[in-house]
Amino acid sequence: MNGFHTLVSMCCVALAACSGGEATEEPGSGHGAESRDEHEGEGHDEHEGGGHDEHEGEGARDGNEQGDGEEHQEVRLTAEAIARSGIRVGRAERRALGGGTAIPAEVQFEASSTAHVGPLAPGRLSKVLVGLGDRVQRNQLLAVLSSSDVSDVRARMAQVRVRLAAAEAAVTRQEQLTREGLGAQRALVEAQARVDEMRAEAAGLRRQLAVYGGRGGGSQLVAPIDGVIVQIHATLGEMATPDEPAFVITDPTRVWVRGNVPELEIARVALDAVAIVRVHAYPELALDGRVSYVAPALDEETRSLVIRVTLDAADARLRSGLFGTIELLGAGRDARVVAVPTDAVATLQGQQVVFIPVANEPNTFAPLVVELGRRAGGYVEVRSGLAEGAAVVTSGGFTLKSALSTSELSEGHAH
Repeated sequence: MNGFHTLVSMCCVALAACSGGEATEEPGSGHGAESRDEHEGEGHDEHEGGGHDEHEGEGARDGNEQGDGEEHQEVRLTAEAIARSGIRVGRAERRALGGGTAIPAEVQFEASSTAHVGPLAPGRLSKVLVGLGDRVQRNQLLAVLSSSDVSDVRARMAQVRVRLAAAEAAVTRQEQLTREGLGAQRALVEAQARVDEMRAEAAGLRRQLAVYGGRGGGSQLVAPIDGVIVQIHATLGEMATPDEPAFVITDPTRVWVRGNVPELEIARVALDAVAIVRVHAYPELALDGRVSYVAPALDEETRSLVIRVTLDAADARLRSGLFGTIELLGAGRDARVVAVPTDAVATLQGQQVVFIPVANEPNTFAPLVVELGRRAGGYVEVRSGLAEGAAVVTSGGFTLKSALSTSELSEGHAH
């Protein structure tokens, strides 16, 4: 208690210094006489007249004005007093206060935002053009392979082209002989059939080369999506096979959150229900989302129901594998409210207030009247008076209230 009274005294001295009032004068300095001289010099006739009733009336008016404008008073503390009293400033944030339940969650890349890139035929890597963490665009060249399978297809393609040229020349001759009456129509039809067969074989080989990525002098690996290289298993000169992807590309802006709902909480789960995602690594983040998938059956090992939440807007800091919580909102509570910790709220002259930092005034705080609503989980809803994201004292408000109340008593005694 002695430490607390010392702290309050420090707060009062700081407040008096801030206001510039007579409370800073030394005892015995003749405060009463000096005050009368000042009033006489300023020409205050009501004091010269000695009207005791008038003086009391003025004091009453001052008291009413103080009560009506409580939010405009300020408390200035030293940095030492702020640290000693545990005063901390946070932000008014939107939270779910409708009986929501938090379940374990993990951030994961969306399946449609990830691509595994590898060859369809074994080959030796002759060029690797990207590295881990590189951002790539769709159809960008990643690597080139030398593949015997691709070489075989190219050789067959060259043979077909030679045979096709000969077959087309035979058709031309048969057409000429037929026009001159020296060739049979049947021979022309057979020659045309051989040409069609060669063309079909050539088209099939071209498609096979396209599937293998056979362009230029080898087989090529290209990016199928825009994204970032998050895994790479491609080293110059080594063999790449279809069994293992050479590159893994993902779009980091497209993530969802996987949650495991305990069996006793399944009744709260509904498809397209509103949810709030928080991650342990960034406790200040509160991301809106909706339940986009609910598993048809419980996991037999964990006895929990797997759900996925799709975020309305993903944060760039999210990484696959981050752990956190999914806050499922209760029935009928499909929107969050602006809320502050219950410790941030104080009562002054019958009004609910929070303390906010005064702009451009370091270590200075002022009470702000707010209208409160529901309470849950250590937080209270702020219906009016405080906007989302506004700076507010989240702890240590009792010290500020005590300093302000003590200062008011001192001013009342002086009157």
